[in-house]
Amino acid sequence: MTRTHVPKRWRFIEVDRSAESCLIDELGLHPIMARLLVQRGIDTVGAADLFLNPSLDRLHDPFLLPDAGKACDRLKLAIAGGEKILVHGDYDGDGVTSAALWTRCLKALGADVDVFVPHRKRDGYDMRMGFVERARDAGVRLIVTTDCGIQRCGEVEQAGAWGIDVIVTDHHTPNSDGSLPNAVAVVNPHRRDSKYPFADLAGVGVAFRLCEALTRHLGHSVDSYRNSFLDLAAIGTITDVVPLIDENRIIVRHGLRALENTKKPGLRALLAAAGYDGRTLDSRSVSHGLGPRLNAASRIDETQYALDILLTKDAEIASSLARKLNDLNAQRREDQTRVQEEAFAQLAQLDVAETRCLVVSGENWSSGIVGLVASKIVERFHRPCIVIAINDDGNGKGSARSIPTFNIYEAIHACKDLLVEYGGHSHAAGISINGANVADLAHQINQIAMMTLTDEDCVPTLDIAMEVDPTQLNFELMRQLAQLEPHGAGNPTPRFVSRDVTIQDVVTMGKEQQHLRFKLAVAGLNRWDTVDAPWFFRGELVSSLSAGEPLDFCFQPSINVYNGNSSIQFIVDDVNAPAW
Repeated sequence: MTRTHVPKRWRFIEVDRSAESCLIDELGLHPIMARLLVQRGIDTVGAADLFLNPSLDRLHDPFLLPDAGKACDRLKLAIAGGEKILVHGDYDGDGVTSAALWTRCLKALGADVDVFVPHRKRDGYDMRMGFVERARDAGVRLIVTTDCGIQRCGEVEQAGAWGIDVIVTDHHTPNSDGSLPNAVAVVNPHRRDSKYPFADLAGVGVAFRLCEALTRHLGHSVDSYRNSFLDLAAIGTITDVVPLIDENRIIVRHGLRALENTKKPGLRALLAAAGYDGRTLDSRSVSHGLGPRLNAASRIDETQYALDILLTKDAEIASSLARKLNDLNAQRREDQTRVQEEAFAQLAQLDVAETRCLVVSGENWSSGIVGLVASKIVERFHRPCIVIAINDDGNGKGSARSIPTFNIYEAIHACKDLLVEYGGHSHAAGISINGANVADLAHQINQIAMMTLTDEDCVPTLDIAMEVDPTQLNFELMRQLAQLEPHGAGNPTPRFVSRDVTIQDVVTMGKEQQHLRFKLAVAGLNRWDTVDAPWFFRGELVSSLSAGEPLDFCFQPSINVYNGNSSIQFIVDDVNAPAW
């Protein structure tokens, strides 16, 4: 049978051997551990100490955030005067966790506070004029944006004209000309004049640090504040896929432990619904368990469900909301599968080899799904991609995802004349566009990509830490490797390559037999001289593989716990053999 697998390009990460030797000598690290640290840019004893011991005491001074002092002064005045405060969040996991954090914190400090999170289709992204009008009619005196607002200059100006002050807290890219909303405070570590040492906080990270500044400003316990809100901060940080380094690493490391012990009924119900209640949590528990359920609310129905489960103090309500989010997530998976199939059918009509930026669009596609589909397309073709949902009025909402060598936000900015609105980051962005302009956008952004990306950039690539003898990956080394967690963007799970590993057995698994499970012969690793190695979503290759065949494996080692027993397994990323 013809093999359908085309191996990816394996790129071995370079390393500074002298720095590696220094860490081995000074800290007594295993050579593999030392190399992994150096490959992450952690090449001194001091940097290694900071990375391996991400203490809360090493968080930066939150008053270094731009306008943090101004924001705290205005919030103190609003709390003391009983002014009506309205928090405006966003509809994704970062947006709802940051909105919940602000709301809970302000209420705990005695504020009169209400909160709004937009409906993805009905309200659209970011603060809009209709929201400002409703705030005016409700007697609101202060609006606090979170995970949004940095580009809403007109809305902030109008709010001021109606006697409403605005505090913008955001982490998205400010306007390219450097202009900022005319707000009482604009707290964003990406401001050009920011002196904050770490710019890559999520929206909830900005909220977490600024609320800490406010807590300190009002004379309350910072330790108590952190213990109360690290769980929410960790969820939003992980779901927003910001780099898990520096402060994000500290927030997530301690936030995961706080989440395991959280008293919030909604989070307890959400953990139970996702199958993680009572288990040790890692970043994957959030990115694959809690995050999709929170995001399913806005993708399929009302964002409010996600916010409500984060705010409720009632266990029965929490359980009901968790069941609702479970159902919505199941529907989201069905919708995503359909849109993906239609998008891939469109791409089959393109000469993908000659297309640097992939643009697809369709009617009856949910705007809440297109970002997920764009990620899947980038994963398969290793090219930047924009997926656009066209509504009944002929207007489109699109999500863009990219690869490390292509700044999708800058490329979209260069096409701004074809767009209604746009915003985002170097790796992900959102657009609004008239459907009639989609073809022109596809042409123009592809021209930009053609001038930027090389053939090599567009080959799916796996970054490999090193080649290893698989017997080295014993439990003692795995305990050291656990110090690298939490893994995520900016701090990936290390990949290794082992050559000429013999397949002892290979079978399919999963409800639809969509996965493979190898049993590999590794003499000396354990008493069975074997290791299990699942390869997800490659079940179609089972007839192309046979026992006794030696293969080169690219994999991520992990600890599998089943029925209370722990074993080392290799999560396969790719395989290669001379005959393939």
